Amino acid sequence: MTVRTILGVALLVLVSLFSTVKLTKPADQFVYKFTGITEIVPDDVTRYETRFAKLRALLPRRGTVGYVTDKEGPGDLAAHEKYLYVAYTMAPVLVEYGPRHALVVGNITQPATDLQQFLQAKHLALLKNLGDGVLLLQGPER
Repeated sequence: MTVRTILGVALLVLVSLFSTVKLTKPADQFVYKFTGITEIVPDDVTRYETRFAKLRALLPRRGTVGYVTDKEGPGDLAAHEKYLYVAYTMAPVLVEYGPRHALVVGNITQPATDLQQFLQAKHLALLKNLGDGVLLLQGPER
């Protein structure tokens, strides 16, 4: 082996160590200070994963559940986007839009929503209110 080969392998090992060991904390702090960033804001998917974590733990490991929300209307892309976040978060459980299953995920997004009226209109019963608009509901398929 030549000296050049040994140095190349040593450099590769050193770079690998830097990527696996958390030595970037001082560099992160420097970047935050230099750019004026005080905190990293999580993306929408991460917020939904955090918000629905307790509900995910209550659902069966497999199967299909329903999904209802108080923010829906014909062609409402924002409501559909929120449904997709919930469907992603609940995987591998399948989340089907609508209240036609024994268990239904409720996503209440409007503070002014009258929960009792909402549940009656959808013919659902509240099993557990996990806070922050996250509900576990009992659907008509019992």
